Amino acid sequence: MHAFTIAAASFAALASAVPHAGHSHRHAHKAPALAPRDDSTFDLTVHNNCTGAKSFGLYQVSPAFEIIEMSDPISLEPGESACINAPFSALGMRLSGTADKGCDGQWSAQTLFEFGYSEYNGMTGTAYDLSVMEGSVLEGIAAYPATPLCESKVCSATGCSLAQAWTQPEQEGEGSPADTVCYHGKQAFDVVWCPQ
Repeated sequence: MHAFTIAAASFAALASAVPHAGHSHRHAHKAPALAPRDDSTFDLTVHNNCTGAKSFGLYQVSPAFEIIEMSDPISLEPGESACINAPFSALGMRLSGTADKGCDGQWSAQTLFEFGYSEYNGMTGTAYDLSVMEGSVLEGIAAYPATPLCESKVCSATGCSLAQAWTQPEQEGEGSPADTVCYHGKQAFDVVWCPQ
């Protein structure tokens, strides 16, 4: 239930966009998991830099606190990448690295990229954050927006600052510094598990 509160808080967050450090990498790519991109979606390119295979999928937390599977799970071996088309105007979205556990397993503590649609003063974009709550496997995660005008988020396997990710429920009272909004329309994201 706290995941929904976190997601809701991220959508309300208003953050100024700042440039991010360059990100270059090479990965093996798999075929897209969903239909080709259209005007209502944006690309999430998922990279598995971990030492073992991982199963990735998109889920949505509904207003009734139900987990809805939004994509077929994709299994990626170490060094592989795949593109998932994400709905641009959806709320309560999360990219999970434990899609092999199905919807029931999505309430467990885990590493997540959380995102959803945001609109403010005529601008549209994506609100996003990383979630590495207590009990998550310490593997690290990073999110890099396609535009350098929006902020990257990076957590290493050894931990991360409150400005980079949600790590404990008590952060809610600290102004939600992990929440970020990119008001530059539809932007693709690279999301890396076990960033180096």
